[in-house]
Amino acid sequence: MALKASCAHCKKTFSAPDEYRGRKVECPSCGRRFVVRTDQEIQAEADQEESLKRKRDEDRDKLALIERMQARGGKRPGRPYYEEFQTGSEGVRNYNPRAPSRFLRFRNLSDFLVLGAYVELLLVALGVGLLVYLWISGILESASVLLVLIVGWLVVGVGLYLFFKYLGELAFLLADIGDQQNDVVQLLLDVRENTDA
Repeated sequence: MALKASCAHCKKTFSAPDEYRGRKVECPSCGRRFVVRTDQEIQAEADQEESLKRKRDEDRDKLALIERMQARGGKRPGRPYYEEFQTGSEGVRNYNPRAPSRFLRFRNLSDFLVLGAYVELLLVALGVGLLVYLWISGILESASVLLVLIVGWLVVGVGLYLFFKYLGELAFLLADIGDQQNDVVQLLLDVRENTDA
């Protein structure tokens, strides 16, 4: 059975035997050699190239958006991985393990909350010391009242300590998860670029 093919150079259409599909032949019109393919195969290849081009353009748009967001945040983005570690290749241009954290506010909040927790412990110790001093000096005469005040002070103080400490740990965990997610996004962009190229 014959198939309809067209020359890749002069675009003339002719018929060729089916067994010539995928082989190089000479064009009867211009004499140049080309691989015999049907119009459908050529169209499918053009469609595939067009979809790859669209994906690359979408990735470029995403990279431009990421760069705009970094610039808007006022932070200078770190150098690309291949420049910083001198690999000499642009295969890894988004992922940078030494880039600063994007969640510095959460990290600062975490530090502040943990510091507040330890200040609370110091206040608990000072409060217990003050209650003992008041009992020794005779202002508080009843030992049972002293015991109730100390236990109440300890319960409130330790409760606030745990609250601030775990809230600080949660803020740190959220910052860590955000940075890890950002690293994964950057690595996936690199993988996609390398796969499309």
